Amino acid sequence: MSADSTKYAEKIVRRAAALGFERCGIIRVSAMKGYGEALAARMARFPETAPMLRNFIPFADPTEKCPWVKSIVICSRRCGVYRVPDNLGGMIGKHYLFDERRDAGSDGYRDTALFEKYMTDELHLQTASGNDYGITACRWAAKEAGIGVIRGNNFFYGDHGSYYSLYAFLIGEELEYIHSPLNNTPCPDNCNLCVKNCPTRSLAEPYAMSAFKCASFLTNKAGEDSGFKEHGAEIGGWIYGCDVCQDVCPFNKGELTGEREFNGLAELSAEISLEKLVAMDYASLRNLLSAKFWYIPPDEMWKWKRNALNAIANNWEERYADTIMLALRDEDERVREAAAGAGAAIGRTFL
Repeated sequence: MSADSTKYAEKIVRRAAALGFERCGIIRVSAMKGYGEALAARMARFPETAPMLRNFIPFADPTEKCPWVKSIVICSRRCGVYRVPDNLGGMIGKHYLFDERRDAGSDGYRDTALFEKYMTDELHLQTASGNDYGITACRWAAKEAGIGVIRGNNFFYGDHGSYYSLYAFLIGEELEYIHSPLNNTPCPDNCNLCVKNCPTRSLAEPYAMSAFKCASFLTNKAGEDSGFKEHGAEIGGWIYGCDVCQDVCPFNKGELTGEREFNGLAELSAEISLEKLVAMDYASLRNLLSAKFWYIPPDEMWKWKRNALNAIANNWEERYADTIMLALRDEDERVREAAAGAGAAIGRTFL
């Protein structure tokens, strides 16, 4: 790499650090080839997931969509510093609670915009980025850039465990800046805590997960004709996402500090409970939840009620009886069915 290219790369990394990103690395676009091979292996291991995983094939070669791309800038931002509201722990996954991709009031949303603006306006680089589902495979890019590793539960781990947000930017300049991970100790051969504790047995073995059985997929993507009913009892109290394989991981021990409040989360959490979700009308559910927890689209708010009723059945207390009664009269047949299923699960008939 030329002296000018090295200077460009160092400027990018320094600006990322100034904006609060913990690590920033740069890889050549060709480094993503291995992701395509890993994706093919995953589809062969779990063929039922192939129709969904094929959607990620373009991530292995961003030049198909953006022919001008030469490199990928990948940044990590720690979210384990934020406090999990007491009533949402074990109910909504932490990555979703601290998701900044659409949250215009969050630090991460603001700083990623400033970072891309710096690269385009001051360094005059052609760039592309993607919120929502991203523009390439961020975990793979982060691993290739050396800003962290991927562990047996398939999550990216930085210097402070797995609770990170990752941001990728495509750039039209051939640059490279590779780190050496500070904590690249491999998962011990005798540790299978993530596999052993996966509630739905989605994690069949280290690095091998069937997405269609994952509690996160089941709670936010699965429709009524899916594996949700099959695995409902195993999902436990989760209603959106799941943290079990991360929470039991020794590499996450002590890494959730909770010293900061996430933008608006305390206020939002006060409006969320299993009873409130079931009782809420659909317009109110959309207004409250669809912007923040956007993996469930606005026209599928019934899933929140289904998930809440499933959690009620799995953690039954007599105080939930009125909630099931109310759900049996819900306007959506799928919610009424879920309420009847919850009653059957606890051996009760509600009239």
